[in-house]
Amino acid sequence: MAKPPLYSTVLHMKPPGTALDRLIGPAGEQHGFVRAADAEAVGVDPKVLRKLAAEGRLEHRGWGLYRLATMPATARDEYHEAVLWPNGYGVVGGEAALALWDLADVNPRRIEVIVPPTYNPRRAGRDRYKFTRRRLGRRDIDEVDNIPVVAPQIAIRDAIKAGLAGHLVEQAIHGARGRGLIDPVEEARLRVELADRGATKPARARSKVVGKR
Repeated sequence: MAKPPLYSTVLHMKPPGTALDRLIGPAGEQHGFVRAADAEAVGVDPKVLRKLAAEGRLEHRGWGLYRLATMPATARDEYHEAVLWPNGYGVVGGEAALALWDLADVNPRRIEVIVPPTYNPRRAGRDRYKFTRRRLGRRDIDEVDNIPVVAPQIAIRDAIKAGLAGHLVEQAIHGARGRGLIDPVEEARLRVELADRGATKPARARSKVVGKR
């Protein structure tokens, strides 16, 4: 069964009419965030976004990115903002993906955002996000609360390769299997990969932050 849209109750407050009314649809699916492209998709001139921001109806969050001022804040807002920041091309990856899936007790200082190899993120935002260029297949990408994120097995495999502490990787594997996010075969593969890593190099104890480019 398809899950109901985020803030679905907001979407039914009144029929679309004004520019703000039409923006409620995409905003409701994206934790309150809207891009210029979203505005165009619902027939709103992107220039209107600046006007609504000046009126206090929208919050200007970045280049071409706004948030509906009346939307309540949630713990996952920062993740949705992160994937929209690179013009909507982002996918949550790295330890941030483990955190979003709630698979391990990690708290990365910056959210890793995976973008296509040909995309060049703006320098603005690199103090908040760690951008990684990488090609992902359709099966590599999933969603948590409408937020694009790498699939659990990809997140765990990347954590193994990155050297995340073994007990945190074990926690992620156990949690993913217990919630049915990975099957027994994938669990076995991940455990073998973790064991092989332990035989060749030590795990790091905590996250390292990559400096700005």
